[in-house]
Amino acid sequence: MGDEKPPRAPAGDPWNPRADAARVAGQGLTLALATGLFLWAGWWLDNRLGTVPVFTVLGAFVGAAAGLYSLYYHVVLEPRRQREREEHER
Repeated sequence: MGDEKPPRAPAGDPWNPRADAARVAGQGLTLALATGLFLWAGWWLDNRLGTVPVFTVLGAFVGAAAGLYSLYYHVVLEPRRQREREEHER
């Protein structure tokens, strides 16, 4: 009874909930880190140049845009290219 394993997906079934959860978590982390990194870089630059909050705000927007582009690429563009590649191979 204690040695039972959860059922596995049938062979050829592309849906894997753990892989999907890891992929989504990675994309969310990429978005957060890009925003945070550019926000920090803008804050640092503002403190060096005395232009608070110009580069901080600019950094936040640039980081968010970069993170959202990465998310768009992995959610929309990459699957589309994969489908086109698979259709072309048939």
